[in-house]
Amino acid sequence: MNNPLLLSAILSAIVAQILKIPINYWIQHSWNWRAALNPGGMPSSHTALMVGLTTTTLLKYGLNNPYFAITTAVTMIVIYDAAGVRRQTGQHAIILNELTKTIETLNRELRTEIYIKSARLKEVLGHSPIEVMGGIVVGIVTGLVIVRCYK
Repeated sequence: MNNPLLLSAILSAIVAQILKIPINYWIQHSWNWRAALNPGGMPSSHTALMVGLTTTTLLKYGLNNPYFAITTAVTMIVIYDAAGVRRQTGQHAIILNELTKTIETLNRELRTEIYIKSARLKEVLGHSPIEVMGGIVVGIVTGLVIVRCYK
């Protein structure tokens, strides 16, 4: 592949997803191989992907290049989304799942029929600030390695 920017972006995301396995083991003390396929968790692969791309763009084209400006702007949006909007969505899912469970319990106990769709929502959608920082580190390191390999 002769496109270091694309390689850096893809490799940063892959590295971040793979790192979720040992980090999850360190925290939970059990192996969860599916952690590499799950959204959320440490480090943020979305953040790693964009920071890897931005780092490589900076190192290849310089600070005053329009490509760097574009990747920086998109990276800022992705980081805001990962730590802000998507995290709030995950917290809403927790509350809605609990509410659904409570209504189902009330229906059984009171023999009522308050209908509510009982589909379980994913609760881990966004990232904590430390998970985003982890993605930033993975992206920077991967970008540095890719640029070094392409010199």
